[in-house]
Amino acid sequence: MNDTLENTYVISDIHGCYFSLLDLIKKLPSDAKLIFVGDLCDRGLYSKEVIEYVKSNNHTCILGNHDFYMIEHLKECLNGAKVRWNIKEYMGGRETIANYKGDNKIIEEHISWLKTLPQYIQIEKYFITHAFCMPYYKRRDDKEKSHAMMVNRVSDEEEWLWDWEENWKDYDLLNIYGHENSDEIVKSENYLCIDTGCVYGNKLTALNLGNLKVTQVVLNKKDITI
Repeated sequence: MNDTLENTYVISDIHGCYFSLLDLIKKLPSDAKLIFVGDLCDRGLYSKEVIEYVKSNNHTCILGNHDFYMIEHLKECLNGAKVRWNIKEYMGGRETIANYKGDNKIIEEHISWLKTLPQYIQIEKYFITHAFCMPYYKRRDDKEKSHAMMVNRVSDEEEWLWDWEENWKDYDLLNIYGHENSDEIVKSENYLCIDTGCVYGNKLTALNLGNLKVTQVVLNKKDITI
């Protein structure tokens, strides 16, 4: 157990599930240090409230690919533009657009804040990212790899192996990330995925960095039901 990190928790992809987030926070210490792996928005009904909570409480957050889509497209889509983010139902942009409609001041504040988010943070041996980024660790500051660091998946090995660092499995680090939802956390030798698909009816996860123990809540149906 790492006593210096026993009050630090990494929280999985929220995707607009504000009430689920509040349920999870109630189960954590009141003075816990929180780190969010990104994808605060889309799919759930309360992206605005989630982002405001993380922003106003000065919590640490990684930029997720859906947060990036919001930066790129929210204002133009509110003005009638049609892009993949609001055309394809699975993207979840429609819910975010509806949530922000008419709140121009908040839109500007939130987009400005999202633009400040890093693509990774490293705490001791923990390499915390949005997507699976261990094969990009040596190039973590290479801006040309920014997109890959937001969308890469363990399952992409056959397609993207040419772009992965050859010895990434030997790095003495633990890559903690979200992005790839599954029913339970996925742990291998040097990576751990904590996206447990809350918005899809599963669970929202917090991982304690001191002992790697997991705290979870099930989806609060308020987050997806009008």
